[in-house]
Amino acid sequence: MNSSDDSRRSFLAGVAGLAAVPVAGCLGGDDDDPSVEEPVVDVAEALEGETDPDAWRDVSEIRFEGWVGGWVGVEPPAIDRVENPTLVLFDGREYELTWENMDGIHHNVAFWDADREVVDGYATEGNEEEGRTETLAFEATPEMATYRCEYQPAGQVGDVEVRRE
Repeated sequence: MNSSDDSRRSFLAGVAGLAAVPVAGCLGGDDDDPSVEEPVVDVAEALEGETDPDAWRDVSEIRFEGWVGGWVGVEPPAIDRVENPTLVLFDGREYELTWENMDGIHHNVAFWDADREVVDGYATEGNEEEGRTETLAFEATPEMATYRCEYQPAGQVGDVEVRRE
């Protein structure tokens, strides 16, 4: 065997390892029950947060971490460490959603209606600078169906429940 064979094997092993990384978090399941899905983003601990309206009654600020695999909730406590949590908002109330870029990949956040259109222009410009934050001030409306990153819309997407007070 020569050094080019060793280099080729090392290269192929590295490529195989990289290819497995994105797939590993998507397989879901755990050792006891393979049907149980797990978060894709390593820092997330759950896929479901608290959606009881009482837990959201006094909320006016929401904080996320932005990862290419999903949004991870930081605040309020109802969504702490939850990947792509459902947001429970109240019709007509004003909110601020702040997100921090955690991986240096270009992200933004936008609220979409059921037709996949941005609601009332509620979208951030986006950034690709790790550690940079963006804040979106918005008023909850019944048209809001989801929030998502427009650059990674399949992985960074969560539901919105807009309730009447």
